[in-house]
Amino acid sequence: MSKKLDKVDLKILSELSVDAQMPYTEVAKRANVSSGTVHLRMKKMMDAGMVKGTTLSMDYAKMGWTVSAFVGIYLKDTSKFQEAYNALKEIPEVVKIHYTTGRFNVFIKIHARDNQHLKEILQEKVEPISFIRRTETFLSLEESLNRHILFEEST
Repeated sequence: MSKKLDKVDLKILSELSVDAQMPYTEVAKRANVSSGTVHLRMKKMMDAGMVKGTTLSMDYAKMGWTVSAFVGIYLKDTSKFQEAYNALKEIPEVVKIHYTTGRFNVFIKIHARDNQHLKEILQEKVEPISFIRRTETFLSLEESLNRHILFEEST
C-alpha cells in the first residue's frame, strides 16, 4: 500500500479512532463501503505499519493511580539517546517517551499511585540511569483532551 491514504482509508481510521471496538460492518456502513473493503484496507494499513493495533483508554485516577507527571530529561550525551530509551522503557510506570528538541533531550510521561510513588520512581528508577544528567518534573493537574486526529475533518 502506498503511504498516500484516500478518503475511504481516512474515514475508516476516523471511525475506529472514536471507537476501536466498532465492528467492521458498522465502520463499513458509515464509510459507505463493504465490510470486506474495511478488512482489506485495515490489513494493508497494518502491514504497512500505519496502524499498530488497538489500545485501551484507561482512567488511571479511577484505578488509584492519581498522579500523572511529565519529566523533561537532560542527557549527558545526546548520542546516548538509544541507551537511555532502552533503560527508560524498562520502567513500567513510564508510558510515553519522546526524543525532543528544545530545552530537554527527552520528555517522558509517568503514571504513579501518589506523590510518594512518583518520588520513588524518579529517585530509584529514572535518575540512576547513567545517561541522564538531570530531570525536571511537571505534574499534570488534569488531562482535558486525549484524542486522535479525525482525518476527514482535517482534509
